Amino acid sequence: MRILFFLFLLCQFIPTAALAGRSFETFLEPNQVVDMGSAYRDRLVSLHVKEGEQVRAGQLLAEFDSRVLEARLELAKTAAGFHGRIDSARALVRMRASKLAMLDKLYLTGNARPQELETARTDLAMAKAQLLDAREEKQLKEAELSVILAQLEEKKLISPLDGVVLEIYKQEAELVGGSEQEPIMTLVQLDPLLAVFHLSSTDLDGLQVGKPAMLSVSEQLIPAEIDFISPVIEAQSGTVAVRFRLPNPDGVLLSGSRCTLTLDLPTGDPIHDRATESTTDQSPLQ
Repeated sequence: MRILFFLFLLCQFIPTAALAGRSFETFLEPNQVVDMGSAYRDRLVSLHVKEGEQVRAGQLLAEFDSRVLEARLELAKTAAGFHGRIDSARALVRMRASKLAMLDKLYLTGNARPQELETARTDLAMAKAQLLDAREEKQLKEAELSVILAQLEEKKLISPLDGVVLEIYKQEAELVGGSEQEPIMTLVQLDPLLAVFHLSSTDLDGLQVGKPAMLSVSEQLIPAEIDFISPVIEAQSGTVAVRFRLPNPDGVLLSGSRCTLTLDLPTGDPIHDRATESTTDQSPLQ
């Protein structure tokens, strides 16, 4: 009887993790955090967004001073539109081609000397070269126009992703960029969110990239998918980073929320995650 009573007491102190699985905690992270800035020293003339605003990929966020480039653009458009040299060279080619054709006929009848024929051929070749030069000059002007248009695009700060403006660091009329390392604003992508857990190599059994999973966020089970499993073990912690991707199209999940992963591998050994200590969870095994 004493032995049975002792076993009963022992069962009361068995760690819950040995029965319910092992739980690991971390915090949700944005899928991307992007600092937006300019590589050139310039003046910020307008901001088109504010902090907390939802933005779309390709949306205009801010603009820099572009008055000088706009003046150069008008000059380049005018120059690219000139076609007088081409028209003149084309007319000269027609005239000299006609003269050469006439001399060819006269030469066949003996009324033109070989030297006249050779001179006419040379004149036609020179006229064609002038036409080619005029066309190449026009192409260069059109290329210069394209360069100025590309430079004008650099005067615009465009969002590279769908996300939220987390913080704006500069004001309109302020000089930005160049040697200044501080960004103009920071964008975060909150759909999807990421959860990175640090597991021992023995806990990786059954886990593979692309496999669906269920994570607990604010006491709710949220569907997720394994996005990445590190191929190396971290030397300091002896753990492997496993990243889960959680869809968040409606923005219900908040970055920074506590997130729990429960594995159905029974064990009583304590494990520590980078973000927080391993905890036990009485919820069903995931």
